[in-house]
Amino acid sequence: MADQKPHISFIGLGAMGFGMATHLVKQGYTVTGFDVWGPTLERFRAAGGLTATKPAEAVAGKDFSVFMVATAQQAQAALFDGPDAALPALPQGAVVLLCSTVPCDYVQSLQKDLISAGRGDILLVDSPVSGGAARAADGTLSIMAGMSDAALEKARPLLAELADPSKLYIVQGGIGAGSNMKMVHQVLAACQILAASEAMGFAEHLGLDLAKTKDAVLASDAWNWMFEHRTPRMLTQFQPIASAILIIMKDTSIITAEARRSGFPSLLTSTAEQVYFTGIGRGFGPDDDSSLIRLYTEGKGKMGPLRGLAESEEAKLFLVLDLLKGILLCSAAESLAFANAVGLDLDQVFELCINAAGGSKMLQTFGPEIITAFRDGTAGKGWAVKDGGVGLEEIAEKLQVAVEEGQRLKAPLFLGNQAYNITRLALQSGTEALAAGAVVKRACLFQEASTRSRGVLLLFRCLVFRNPRNTTPRNMEEVTRRHFFLHGRPEGNRIEEKKCHWCQIRSFKTHETLPISIVNTTGDGEVLNPEFRFIDKSIISPDVPVAEDSFRVGCDCGDDEDCMYSTCHCLDEMAPDSDEDDDDIGPGPRPRRKRFAYHSHGVKAGMLRSRILHSREPIYECHHGCSCSLQCPNRVVERGRTVPLQIFRTEDRGWGVRCPVEIKKGQFVDRYLGEIITADEANTRRKESTVARRKDVYLFALDKFYDPESPDPLLAAPPVEVDGEFMSGPTRFINHSCDPNMRIFARVGDHADKHIHDLALFAIRDIPKNEELTFDYVDGQVELDQGANNPSKMTKCLCGTDKCRGFLW
Repeated sequence: MADQKPHISFIGLGAMGFGMATHLVKQGYTVTGFDVWGPTLERFRAAGGLTATKPAEAVAGKDFSVFMVATAQQAQAALFDGPDAALPALPQGAVVLLCSTVPCDYVQSLQKDLISAGRGDILLVDSPVSGGAARAADGTLSIMAGMSDAALEKARPLLAELADPSKLYIVQGGIGAGSNMKMVHQVLAACQILAASEAMGFAEHLGLDLAKTKDAVLASDAWNWMFEHRTPRMLTQFQPIASAILIIMKDTSIITAEARRSGFPSLLTSTAEQVYFTGIGRGFGPDDDSSLIRLYTEGKGKMGPLRGLAESEEAKLFLVLDLLKGILLCSAAESLAFANAVGLDLDQVFELCINAAGGSKMLQTFGPEIITAFRDGTAGKGWAVKDGGVGLEEIAEKLQVAVEEGQRLKAPLFLGNQAYNITRLALQSGTEALAAGAVVKRACLFQEASTRSRGVLLLFRCLVFRNPRNTTPRNMEEVTRRHFFLHGRPEGNRIEEKKCHWCQIRSFKTHETLPISIVNTTGDGEVLNPEFRFIDKSIISPDVPVAEDSFRVGCDCGDDEDCMYSTCHCLDEMAPDSDEDDDDIGPGPRPRRKRFAYHSHGVKAGMLRSRILHSREPIYECHHGCSCSLQCPNRVVERGRTVPLQIFRTEDRGWGVRCPVEIKKGQFVDRYLGEIITADEANTRRKESTVARRKDVYLFALDKFYDPESPDPLLAAPPVEVDGEFMSGPTRFINHSCDPNMRIFARVGDHADKHIHDLALFAIRDIPKNEELTFDYVDGQVELDQGANNPSKMTKCLCGTDKCRGFLW
């Protein structure tokens, strides 16, 4: 980007987006902007930018696209919805910077959506920003970016143009990490924006001069960035409008929704959210968020003359300062505890927040001690106040005086009262050591405090909890209810619907005739991993090589019946039948030999022939490149799943799969689907998996035709693998058995792509309805080298059959 600056597209020209886009124009970039509001486009043209009337037009031919829209729904619509969507117009290998504040799970689902849409080539950058419109316009934003190494290499120069050099934070953890960092920062922002109105509203009830109160706060330990930047607009009738209440309400709801999903007690942020809702109900939504002071002052004087205990101006000012310091301490505690819970680097969180809009003197003072407590394991126990330090009891007592004065004056102190409750709760309680699984249900446990001389940061004891990545998600009853009662309606949550497993499986073309269902009658309430997505075809990673079109070929059989015989080119590599297996042709001379894998007539039509069923031979089928029809008898796997399936919760082996109808011996059931990835990527995923051996359960190598000496480079290269852990069909949940009722066969369509053949599951015996479906994960091959391994280090088998080998590998 040093010599020739690339042409940038910019989707969303609101207060922040307009500043960011015009800054790039000033730096010499050619920027094409899109926004739904026409006057904004006129302003952007006047500032030197180019404009487009639709997202597709804006991004066409641009290697870099920045999305700075208000919500996840708007980002999804701009990328995917309708004929004007941006996605089809994005060039190969384009970099997409999502700078909006969105939920972590949305941006992670967006990455999967891109892959599912065949656009895994796009380099997505999860890069929410902070700092306000003024810093957006001068290129000094704080940016929290999570992405792949490849995306970082290409995106870093553009990110550096938009950020203050010291405030570009590359957050470890890939896609979603940037949004998590922004989320924990917004805990501070959400609480402190409202705290500014609460403090100034309290000052109004106390009869203080608001300008003097502002100055006193800014010169004290109650200083915080939001107060400094909100209170001037409180003194000028909330003008100019810099940040609407609707925006911070949206961010606050992201926090509380993730907190509920994770089981995190977001006590202060949840209180703030309810106040924001109240403001929206008053019609304040589009107004500047500094105008929330109206909620605090609207009742003043409506109950006649009221008198508090504080007499002097100094005493009243101390009440305001003590109120603010208590709120700021609790918001710092909540933010850092949440950051710890979602696995962020606390030092990086602290550095970002203290230098961004979430900064405060209280965070600066107590943040390092909090971080140390999380590291040494004392955060959940509390620790004694140091000589000369500030005790939590002192904070609580001063908060109590403030909220009691507010009660006398009938001044609403929403955050102040909650902060007081938090401090008292921390002083009276602590957490006990929980078993690993027990923390799923509870965020914290409390016990009587043994001493009253605890340090300020003891309040963390009611915030420390297990990492929510291990929590049980919503129970099966709730998931099912939300789908059938809420999804599919015009007012439904499209993002939630996209992640809903029921919505995914009901979108398949075969749903009406061959439905997939999910049940859990065990009583444990477990649901499928919310990160998992159902797909009805495998997704080929962009770095997996495929055959050139010039090498592709299909049969030119004039009649579907011809596709059963040696004259069909698709069967060139299929061994001819023996005479004893030619049971479908009938008597008389036969000018050609039957080669295809299936019975063709009678009740066994479409069933795998016995010669193939009891072998490890691959199956060669006709395919979409052939001249025959989809009803060709040699397109059994090509046509797809043949039976309805039910994913069910077993008593002792997690999830399993069964079929509500009988399956016949030799019948095709379904394919094993997933992401088709390179061998290097598969090994990387094994290393990154928490339990590498567990990852192997979902990875299947397509090595049927692997030959390092093959003249075909696609077959000589290390075999690609199918990863079904997070994207697959119902067969992903089929359990292993050493005495299975199904087997996997390699199925080849186009011979040019033999290295990415299908994994097709066929019944090897009659299977009664509702019997659990199983296959041998290693197809018995482990028996060949059983003695070469140390059984104590092998993966235990849980199939429980008489033929159980005791281990998988």
